Amino acid sequence: MLVAFLLSFLEVAGPALPLAEAPAPTRPAPATRAPRTRQTSPRGQRAPGPTLVRLTNDSVAGRPFGPEPTVRELLTAGGRVVSRRPCRNLYEANQTDTLLLVRHQGNVFEFYRAPEKDLLRDARVINFQTAYGRRLRHRLAAAHRPKPGATANVRIGDTERINYVSVIYRSGQLRAVHVQPYAE
Repeated sequence: MLVAFLLSFLEVAGPALPLAEAPAPTRPAPATRAPRTRQTSPRGQRAPGPTLVRLTNDSVAGRPFGPEPTVRELLTAGGRVVSRRPCRNLYEANQTDTLLLVRHQGNVFEFYRAPEKDLLRDARVINFQTAYGRRLRHRLAAAHRPKPGATANVRIGDTERINYVSVIYRSGQLRAVHVQPYAE
């Protein structure tokens, strides 16, 4: 009976503290996202989204360009260095190496430059008119051919899962390639 009286009193009296004086919650509320939606066709059917295809191909993942483009080759062909960042060498004490960012005809390459050599760390290719772009397109065509009109994202890795090539096809045409060779 006492419980019923207290409940009825709380309903009539309302909250004890005004909203402005309410204590702050101890945990932040989770962020909310708008739900993902897919475009629908005029008949109300879902439009197919891009498919993700995973492949294992050691030769493509390990050497997608065949012979890799070098810094000298890119600079000779009109590329330019857009960024240089110092990087501490993990194996040689007191040695500082450099991360070079090179742009060439819309493509972006990141090289790890040490005194003895330059190592390709990352490449984003969207222009396939260059010699290295044509070699890349040829090697990828041998590894995977999407259906005409299909949109697909293809991730090609090697068996050790240390080198990756991510490929985007739109309407069956090669649009972009992201090469991620192993680098420490």
